Amino acid sequence: MTSAPARGNADTGAWRRNLVFIWVGVFVGLMGANFVFPFIPFFIQDLGVTDQSRVAFYTGITASATGLSLTLTAPLWGSLADRFGRKPMFLRALIGAGLLIGAMGLAQAVWQLVILRFLMGAFAGTMGAAAALVAATTPREQVGRALGTLQTGQFTANMLGPVIGGVVASSLGIRESFIFCAALYGIAAVLVYLFVRETPLEPGGAPAAPARRSEGSLLENLRVVVRERQVVLVLLFLFVLWLSTTFVRPVMPLSIDDFAAASPGEGRVHLGAAGFSWEMRKEAATGIVFAVIGLTSTIAALSVAPLGERFGYRNTVVGAALVTGILYPLVALAHSLLVFLLLFGAVGLFQGAMVPGTNALIAAGTPEGKQGSAFGLAASMQSMALLLGPLGGGFTSGLGGIGAVYIVIGIILVAAAAAAALLVREPEAFAARRSSAPAAG
Repeated sequence: MTSAPARGNADTGAWRRNLVFIWVGVFVGLMGANFVFPFIPFFIQDLGVTDQSRVAFYTGITASATGLSLTLTAPLWGSLADRFGRKPMFLRALIGAGLLIGAMGLAQAVWQLVILRFLMGAFAGTMGAAAALVAATTPREQVGRALGTLQTGQFTANMLGPVIGGVVASSLGIRESFIFCAALYGIAAVLVYLFVRETPLEPGGAPAAPARRSEGSLLENLRVVVRERQVVLVLLFLFVLWLSTTFVRPVMPLSIDDFAAASPGEGRVHLGAAGFSWEMRKEAATGIVFAVIGLTSTIAALSVAPLGERFGYRNTVVGAALVTGILYPLVALAHSLLVFLLLFGAVGLFQGAMVPGTNALIAAGTPEGKQGSAFGLAASMQSMALLLGPLGGGFTSGLGGIGAVYIVIGIILVAAAAAAALLVREPEAFAARRSSAPAAG
């Protein structure tokens, strides 16, 4: 995998300060998605749609609209970042998402909401813009650690967003929660504008020009990235990793619903262990499962860098994908909420290491100055998984039942891990750092 020489860490304070405020931007940006969008069905009802089937239809349409526009536009924004700077593109994502979420709170018809969700996908893309900015302004030998830390912003937002959003929506109202969320985006944009500096480091640690930008055309920037065979292989691997999440998410609540059906009490699930017993509604049980996944994924994201530096990032993500692939079929055998919860906690622990580790491989293998294009393509892989995963999971469930979903995605992950082990190489920057570690110690 072609890579530039490792950058030094003379300006350690600068890239660490950048990471702090970029993390804040990612947390706010991705919390926004979890802050208001879980309550979209209720908002659609407020817009005059009362039939449950039509509410479900429009909810799906709004989600697909965002995923489709993000898939189409993410590579374009990434290439523009290489030409005009990654910080402006990160600010564009925060400001664009904030304005459009605020406008959603003013929508008077469901068709207006659909259009605004499509535009949000086209103008947002917070995580891809943030990852490109971190990759471009962090010493290459530290990029794995930085991207792992950045990923915790997404997992933390996934955990806290629905909780905080629910409190705000119940206190202020659903429409007002959109405006509140837009204000948070504005605050994050101001912090990024004031405190983040796009100053890459030259080999040896000397600061480079304030903005290292590509001189190539938009298409040429993308061609340079696509010509890197190793980067393309890792991007395909990333698609499978995101697919493993989106493939099973729609059926997870249905599994919990099955536990409720087998338990006494209308719509309640039994959770018991070591003399502890708790009867809860299935909605609460679903929330707990997702919260546990978010918690273990956050722990895993923080562990990626130490594991990657010791065993290699390629080996780390391959091992995580392999173990996750083995765990998923076991979920199909779970006959109680406790076992289901423990297995998904373990899935989150390994699954949480896959994406930041793979992002580190992309960052280290991308030619210098092309990080925006690479992470634009990575964002497109994620949004494609958001589009195709639920469809694939639903189709598989229809053919073979809920258990088949967990088995199929497990097989796909094991196959992807085997392919990555055979075809993907450790980037030179990471391999050199690992080989010099004993001497340094």
